Amino acid sequence: PLGPTDRTMNMTPWFHRGGIHSGGPCPTLYAGGEVVILRDFAPRTCLEYAEKYAISFLIGVPTIIAMLARTQERSPADLSALHGIVTMGAPFEKSACEKYMKLLTPNIFNGYGTTETFWNSFLRPDDLPQMAGSAGRACTDDEVRVVALHEGRDASPDETVPTDGETPGEIILFAPYKSALCYTQNPALTAERYKNGWFYTHDVGTWDAGHYVTVRGRRDDMIVCMGENIYPAQLEEVLCTHPKVADCMVAGVPDASRGESVAAYLIPADDTLTAKELARWCAANDDLSDYKCPRYYRFVTELPYNATGKKLH
Repeated sequence: PLGPTDRTMNMTPWFHRGGIHSGGPCPTLYAGGEVVILRDFAPRTCLEYAEKYAISFLIGVPTIIAMLARTQERSPADLSALHGIVTMGAPFEKSACEKYMKLLTPNIFNGYGTTETFWNSFLRPDDLPQMAGSAGRACTDDEVRVVALHEGRDASPDETVPTDGETPGEIILFAPYKSALCYTQNPALTAERYKNGWFYTHDVGTWDAGHYVTVRGRRDDMIVCMGENIYPAQLEEVLCTHPKVADCMVAGVPDASRGESVAAYLIPADDTLTAKELARWCAANDDLSDYKCPRYYRFVTELPYNATGKKLH
């Protein structure tokens, strides 16, 4: 909801489509608003600018929003001019979303999409915090479906999985107004990812009766343990809710008897955290079958992210 009185600051790199188009210079200047340019990201600087320039919309990936919230908690800035935060690239856990709504703004717009098709579904402020963790519902001009997973071939757009919130499938997108429907000078990749105008994301997800889509992971991030499919995103969501975990990443490691085993890499928020605590935490979670629980835990000081804040599994 941008207008000529708005002043925005996009905290993500402008070489990325989200940096230019999600509340960045293109839509803001089109609407007649103002853009505050942030040359280097620092959470304290962002909050100082938000207060100094009366910024109405901040835009950034969830890792950036988390840093802002921690800084705001320690040293609050005046964010009374802030109308909302636009974020993309990953879902929020419900507890984190509630914290950001209290510390920063109650109006959070959390979007999902791809570089090829831009934003295709999102959670409106009224959806949060209840639907936090999902990717929301389709944008007005887009169509989003979850279709069956087949070995060696893609499902047709009509082979949708049940809207039960449990059956996994591949998320596909129809967004002809936002996509060139091809890769430049790459017909092979175009044929692989675009089919009859639909873009096959290679993201695995579920959807419910209200057509809220939840991303469970990437087809190529999937861990296969003793023939069972495990998606890192589900485990990461459970582990990150532990009060002593600051951040985590889950990946598969080679296992001679199982094919792959699950390994969890964690940044502790408390130095007393132990692997035994985490194992009990996962075992007590009703959404995790025993085979999904990590076999290995390793404590680290940092995790790999790309420039737009996505985890590099």
